[in-house]
Amino acid sequence: MTPAKKSQPSLTRETILGAAIGLFQQRGFSGLGMRQIADCLQIKAPSLYHHFSSKEDLARQALQLYREDQAARLLAIEATGDFKEQLRMYAELFAAMLNDGSRPCMYLMMVREPSFQEPACIDELRLFVKQNVDWLEGILRTGKDLLRVPAGVSERDLAETIFAAFEGAMAVSLVDPMPSVTFRERANKFLKLVINTTT
Repeated sequence: MTPAKKSQPSLTRETILGAAIGLFQQRGFSGLGMRQIADCLQIKAPSLYHHFSSKEDLARQALQLYREDQAARLLAIEATGDFKEQLRMYAELFAAMLNDGSRPCMYLMMVREPSFQEPACIDELRLFVKQNVDWLEGILRTGKDLLRVPAGVSERDLAETIFAAFEGAMAVSLVDPMPSVTFRERANKFLKLVINTTT
């Protein structure tokens, strides 16, 4: 019996990017080709080139969408107004990715790729780091009276350290049976080092 041909609606750029983000998180840049992305979307690979000129172009736009989505999440967290809860919810952004099929942060997957050298893509990765550090610095300034850090350590220094610590904790948690649980434990321990819990 011959299968009936599916009449597929044309996929939007956002649908393709959403699928690509998940695949890049799972397989990285060099472990993924346009054909695999097309197979996931059940379309022919040439259809992707209607929206994206190359895999690098697709990766850059996926990183941009990923960064923009995270920016919206950070704004929502900021609206809670409670310093300790904001940092807990920030940590939860990382844990939630590990909850969802043990997918690490897209930044973590892409930055380690030696073949991922497209300048526009590298710029997107730098913007992602800056976005996180800028946001954390602002949050830490609002709660500076609750911090316990050595003299001479600025909110910027601490923001960079928190971002790096969470990315690193995410990476080492991937080998554990329950990565999201392990990440939460590590993130909570780290935050206890810098937040004065007695106030």
